[in-house]
Amino acid sequence: MLHRIRTLLAGVLIGLVVPLALYPRPAVEIEAPGKKSPPGSGSQPLEGIEKITAVNGAFAVYKFTLPQGETFGSYTKITAQFLVDRENYKLIARARLLGNYTQEDFSETPTHRLIDYSSGETDKNGPYIASNLYGSDTPFDIVSSEAGPNAWFALEFPLTGKRHNAYKEEHFPDPGAAGDFYFCLGLSKAGVDGKITYYVKEVTLSNDDGSKTVVSKGSGFDKPAFAAYSDGVSSLARETPPSVGDGDKQEQQPGPVTIRVNTSTAYQKVIGFGGMSNAWTSPVLTEDDIDTMYGPDGLGYTILRIMIYPDPAKWDDYVGIAKKAQSYGATILASPWTPPAELKSNNSTTGGYLLPENYGNYADHLKSFVRRMNDQGVRIDVISLQNEPDIQVGYDSCDWTPEQMLQFVKEYGPDLKEMVELIPGESFQYKRNFTDPLLQDSEALKGFDIIGGHIYGGGLSRYGLAHEKGKEVWMTEHLLNTSSNFTYDSTWPAALMVAEEIHACMTADFNAYIWWYLKRFYSMIGDGEYNTLGGQILNRGYVLSHYAKYATGTTRIEAVPEGNTQVFVSAYQSAEAVNLVIINMGNSVSEGTILLPETVRSYSSVESKSDAVMQPKTISINPEGTAAAVTLEPKSIVSISFSK
Repeated sequence: MLHRIRTLLAGVLIGLVVPLALYPRPAVEIEAPGKKSPPGSGSQPLEGIEKITAVNGAFAVYKFTLPQGETFGSYTKITAQFLVDRENYKLIARARLLGNYTQEDFSETPTHRLIDYSSGETDKNGPYIASNLYGSDTPFDIVSSEAGPNAWFALEFPLTGKRHNAYKEEHFPDPGAAGDFYFCLGLSKAGVDGKITYYVKEVTLSNDDGSKTVVSKGSGFDKPAFAAYSDGVSSLARETPPSVGDGDKQEQQPGPVTIRVNTSTAYQKVIGFGGMSNAWTSPVLTEDDIDTMYGPDGLGYTILRIMIYPDPAKWDDYVGIAKKAQSYGATILASPWTPPAELKSNNSTTGGYLLPENYGNYADHLKSFVRRMNDQGVRIDVISLQNEPDIQVGYDSCDWTPEQMLQFVKEYGPDLKEMVELIPGESFQYKRNFTDPLLQDSEALKGFDIIGGHIYGGGLSRYGLAHEKGKEVWMTEHLLNTSSNFTYDSTWPAALMVAEEIHACMTADFNAYIWWYLKRFYSMIGDGEYNTLGGQILNRGYVLSHYAKYATGTTRIEAVPEGNTQVFVSAYQSAEAVNLVIINMGNSVSEGTILLPETVRSYSSVESKSDAVMQPKTISINPEGTAAAVTLEPKSIVSISFSK
C-alpha cells in the first residue's frame, strides 16, 4: 500500500433544484417581530421586521392591491429587502418569486404555481443569495454582490422581458388585469428537510423608472400564508408585525470570548490543504507559482490536484509542477473528467457512459497514467475514478450511476489500489446515495480508500457512515465567485467567506480541503484579471495558508468558544503542539481567553486582517502555562501554535 507524505508545517445558497414531488410537505413559520436582533446582526434593528422560517422550500405569500385605475401591466418588478444571520447564511440560500395568485385563485388550497421547477437539477457556485429570475439566461443568477451574513440587501424580480426557461404563459397575469395579486416570495435552502430562517422588509411591486410603487401588506392581509406546490399546501398561523419603523440604531457589542480546548476529545486526522492545477486553457501554473504556494517559505499547501486527460499526449503537461510540489512533500491527487471517447457509449469526451465491456480498458488507462508519471519522476499518491459523475455538463464528463460505480470498484478497485490510493467518483454535491452503496458493500470496501466529493450547493456535513467504515473524507473541489461583481472575489470579506467554509469542513470531520483552480482571480494567487496580478498572493491564498500551516498533519480536537457567537475556532494537536485557528467575523474587537488542558511552554502566532498578509501576533500566557489571552481584531484570523 502506498503511503502519502503528510507534512506538518507549524508556525495557520444556491441550491440544488430537485423535482418538487420528491420534497416532503413544505412548511413556513412566521413569527411576530420582536425588539431583539439576531446574534451578530450588528446595527441591524429588527423591530417591526418580519421573521420567516421556511421548511422544505416553502414560501410566504404577499398581497399587492393595485390602486384604482392601475393594471398589472403598469409594473415591471417586485423587490424585497432581506437579512440572513450567520448560521442561516452558511446554509447557502436561493431566492425565488412564485405565484400569480389572483383573487379567484387565492384560497386555502391553491395548487398551481407560476414556475415549474421539476425539470431537472441545476446548481450554482457560491454562498451568495441567488435569484430565480424570469429575466435570466440560466435558472440561477446572482443578483446582489452585497449579500452577506447580517447585512440587509435588495433583490429584484423582473416581471417583464425574458422569462425563466420553465416559464408558463398561462400562469402569468394579463397586463390588463387589476385588483389584488398574491405572490410567494422568499429564500429557501434546497434539499429534503431543508430549513432556513431570514428577515424580510419593504416588499414592493414597482415600475423600473420609479413612477409607480405598491407596498405589500406583508403579513397584514386577512388570509393565512401558505406554500404553493403541487404536492399540497402547508397552512400556518401568521401574526401581523407592529406598524413601526426600524427603531433606534444600536450597535450590538459582541463582547469577549472564552475558548475551552479539550485534548482528550479527538476527531479526524487532517491530511492537508491545496487546490487544482490548470486544465484545458485556464491560466497555467508555473514552477514559481508552486514555490509560492508549496515551498518552505511560501503558503504551506500540501495537496496538488491535477487532471488525467483522456489523451495520453497531454499527460506530461503537469510533470514540472507536480514534481516541484512533491519535492516539498505535497500529496498528488489526479482526477479524470472523462475516459477516452472510444471507451464510451457515445464515442465522445462529453457525456455518455463508460461501456461495461470497457471497464478493464479504463482501469488499464488509469494505470498507464500512473506508470507514465512515475517514469517522469512524479509519484501519483491518489487517483479518483471520475470527476462529478452525477451531473450532466457541456464539457469533458462521463455519467455514472451508483450501480455502475459499485461494479467497477468491486471488479477493478483492488488492482488499482496496489499502485495508488483510490477515490471513487467525486459527487458534485457529496450525494450520499452515490457513495452509501460503496460503504455498505463489504467487497467494495476493499476496493477504495477515500470518499471524495464536492460541495456545490450541498454535502457540507459530517459523513458518519464513511468514518464508521474507516474511510477518509476529502472535500476535493469547490469555488466561490460572484458573477455580478468579479472584483469582489479578491477582497478580504470574500476571503473570510472561504475561511468560514474551511472551518465548517474541518468541524464536519473532513480530512482534506481542496479548492478549485489555484491560480485565478477568485482563488489563491492572481491571474491578472479583475484587479489581480499574475502570481500575486491573494486574500484567499493567505486564508488557506492559515489552515495549511496550522492543521496539516494533526488531529482535530475539541475547542468550544463561549460568549461571542461571531468567533469561530478549531483546534488541532500533534505530538509537539496544540494549534488553534480563530476567526473573528464580527465588526468589533473581541478579547479572547484560551483555556488549555495541559501546560504549554511557548507559542508562535500569526494574524491576518484587512490586508490578509500573515503577520506575527503577540499573545500572553499565564505563568502556569494553562491559559492565554489574545486580542481578536475585527474581521480577522489568528492562528496559534502552543508548544507542549
